[in-house]
Amino acid sequence: MKKNILMIASEFPPCGGGGVGRISAIAESLAKNGDRITVITANKEHFSIFDYSLTVSHENLKIVTVYSFPIRKFLWRMRRYIPSFKYLDNYSLWSVLAKIKVNSLQKTKSFDLVISSYPSMSNHSVAFFISKKFNIPWIADYRDPPSFLYDSSQKKQKCFYNYTKQALINCVTTKNAKEMISAGLQVSPEKLYVVQNGCSKIASTINQTNPEDGGFELVHTGSFYENGRDINQLIEAIDSLSTPVKMRFIGDEPYNSTKELLLKINNPERIEFISYMNSDEVLKISAACSALIVIQGNLFTNQIPGKLFEYLALEKPILLISNKGSATHVITLDEPNVIFAEYGDIESIKLGLINLKSHKVVGIDRSKYTREKMAKNFISLLDII
Repeated sequence: MKKNILMIASEFPPCGGGGVGRISAIAESLAKNGDRITVITANKEHFSIFDYSLTVSHENLKIVTVYSFPIRKFLWRMRRYIPSFKYLDNYSLWSVLAKIKVNSLQKTKSFDLVISSYPSMSNHSVAFFISKKFNIPWIADYRDPPSFLYDSSQKKQKCFYNYTKQALINCVTTKNAKEMISAGLQVSPEKLYVVQNGCSKIASTINQTNPEDGGFELVHTGSFYENGRDINQLIEAIDSLSTPVKMRFIGDEPYNSTKELLLKINNPERIEFISYMNSDEVLKISAACSALIVIQGNLFTNQIPGKLFEYLALEKPILLISNKGSATHVITLDEPNVIFAEYGDIESIKLGLINLKSHKVVGIDRSKYTREKMAKNFISLLDII
């Protein structure tokens, strides 16, 4: 029996970002499956990144925009001057208005399932409200371990526990995250499901090439941080190689310690930073490089970066700099084109780079990493309800 589904996604296309591709693919697949989907989202003024390639359209899909004033800058200022000031996330005000809207919609549409999405925790707050008030089955898709788990506030952890208790199904993308939530908050494993992420279909079909100048070029896309995704160790390892390697970081600016490091290394011109580039261009550059880089330190040990699936689908050599046993390490153990290096160990990273240069790519089924497969796995959860 087809369902009338309410989806809470404050960030939905044309908004861009890693989590948006996941929920838009799920919405599109559900609509094509014959289910009726109503998406509650925020107005464009809230979005800092736009990606129109993620836009979905179907006769069974209706998008309802709840308008609110963006309060991101106000909340940042409050946190800056009052460090003890805490809030759910940048969509806190929007969530209040969204609850009013869904309360009204439920009276006319009678939803029989609610789905809430990553990355905004306010989405889950709205879904919790509607699920509890009208006794509607709820699937909470968290993707990564919720930030509540890293907060020492017992009030926040109790709040998240109540969410997992109310939701019929709680989704994460890794077995590590499932075990972390189950053990940390004593949530029954039967309420936790793993649905791995995926990439766009384009990544699995785009033609791969090599750098035009014949050199060896590495690419890292997305954000990096001194704590958890430290790029300095990689730059030092590159600088120690006897043969030149070019490194491109796309999606972020170098932090201060990196700027200082670049003044000390032998060939800083080999390292390039591009703060922003649209997703189509990033994909083209990734498909034309020699190899790709993933960095996941201890802080992200239970998470898998969404870009990993795009990298795998590109059928390029990948250097994974992580900790043994991390979620990313475990999921790539059987991937023939992934070379592992220990996070924080420059010699291990240097050896990984050397092995990367000599690696012969092994042919794989590139389609198995797409969001289409992820969405099918997600839809199968509806059989439980």
